[in-house]
Amino acid sequence: MDRPGQNSSRYSWFFKIFGKPKDKEETKPSPFPTTLAPVKPKKPIRKFIDKPIAGSFETTFSRSNQTMLTQLNMARQYQTIIKDIARRYNIKPAIICGMGSRESHWGMALRPKGPGGRGDFARRRPRGNRRSAEPPDGGGYGRGLMQIDYDWHEFARTGKWQDPRENIIYSCTVLDRARKFFDKKAQSLSEEQKLRAMIAAYNGGATATLRSIKAGDDIDARTTGHDYSKDVLDRSGWFQLHGWD
Repeated sequence: MDRPGQNSSRYSWFFKIFGKPKDKEETKPSPFPTTLAPVKPKKPIRKFIDKPIAGSFETTFSRSNQTMLTQLNMARQYQTIIKDIARRYNIKPAIICGMGSRESHWGMALRPKGPGGRGDFARRRPRGNRRSAEPPDGGGYGRGLMQIDYDWHEFARTGKWQDPRENIIYSCTVLDRARKFFDKKAQSLSEEQKLRAMIAAYNGGATATLRSIKAGDDIDARTTGHDYSKDVLDRSGWFQLHGWD
C-alpha cells in the first residue's frame, strides 16, 4: 500500500525538487555485511541425549504415536511379568519395554503374531552352534518376544522360548552378564555408557561392543543399524511417558 498523500498533486512539485523521502528502514545502517555466504539448509536429525540411569530417557517419539500405542497395549499383557523380572535383575522395566519394542514390537512383528512367533527369516550361513543349512524346526532365527537368536543361544533351540516369562527372563540374564562383563572390562565407562554398552551387547555381543569402545567408535558401531542402544533407550523414554519407570 502507498503512503497517504504520496501521489497527490499538492506534493508533486516538492518531490521534483528534493526527491522522494526514503523509508526509515532504508536510512538505518545495516548490522550485517552487504555480502553473505550462502547458508546450507540443515538436515533434520534424530536427536538422542544420554540421561542418568536414575532419571528419565530422552525420546523422539510423540506421546500419541499410534504404532507405539499398539505396542504399549501388547506389553501391558506382560506387565506383571516385566516388573517382577525387572526387580530381580535390577533393570528398569522401561528398558525391557524398549527392547521388546525394538526386537518384536511386542509380538506384533512376528510370524505368527504373539510370544510364540519368530522373526529374522533371511537365510544366512551357519554360525555359532548351528551346523545345518537352516534350523531343522523351521525358519526364523529370532525366537519369541525378545528375539533370542537360534544360532548363538541354546535356549532358542531347546528352551521354552515360546513362554513370554521364560523369554523375558532369558533376555535379562543376557543383559546381566553383559553388565558384569563391562563392570570388569571397561571400568572407565560412565554409568550412562555402561548402560548403552550392556544394551548394545545384547544385539552385537559383548566382545564386539568392547572392541568398538576401545577403537574409539560409537558404542553402537557393531549393532544392527548402528543404533541399537540409542533406539532402545529412545523407545524406553516413550514407555516412561506412559507410566513405566
